[in-house]
Amino acid sequence: MASVIGGEAAFIGSLTELIELNWSTVDALAAALSRMNRPGDKSRLASFLHDHERHLEVLAALAHELGEPPMESAVRPKLKSKALTNGMVGDRAILEAMRHYEEDSCAAYERMITFREGLSERARDVLRHSLAVERRHRDWFSEQLDSRQGLLLLPL
Repeated sequence: MASVIGGEAAFIGSLTELIELNWSTVDALAAALSRMNRPGDKSRLASFLHDHERHLEVLAALAHELGEPPMESAVRPKLKSKALTNGMVGDRAILEAMRHYEEDSCAAYERMITFREGLSERARDVLRHSLAVERRHRDWFSEQLDSRQGLLLLPL
């Protein structure tokens, strides 16, 4: 069982937030996949979706180790991205929305690693690995946005 200075309850709360964020990102990626035009983009987003599903499995296992059952998919938070639920069109707009998800994920993992003293090595390894994956995702979205010129189409 992981021990956390400052209380396991606070750590479990932060872990739950990471799980919720990953569920939101899974939903956003699924919505984005159906709207993207380029096959290469779809392939990359499918890979990112798979990464987030793996994060959910690992974070759920960590929550179980702490005696806290993870959130079930049936009660997970609903998609919060207006960019992906309000009919935003255009690959560039979708890439921008997804980059924001990855930025939020990076920030959440960084906070967990930086401000949680006493994390078990396993917990710290899980968080560091997930952060590295999130940074790769964010960097890919940023590179794609930098390389594509054009309008960012917003819903009417």
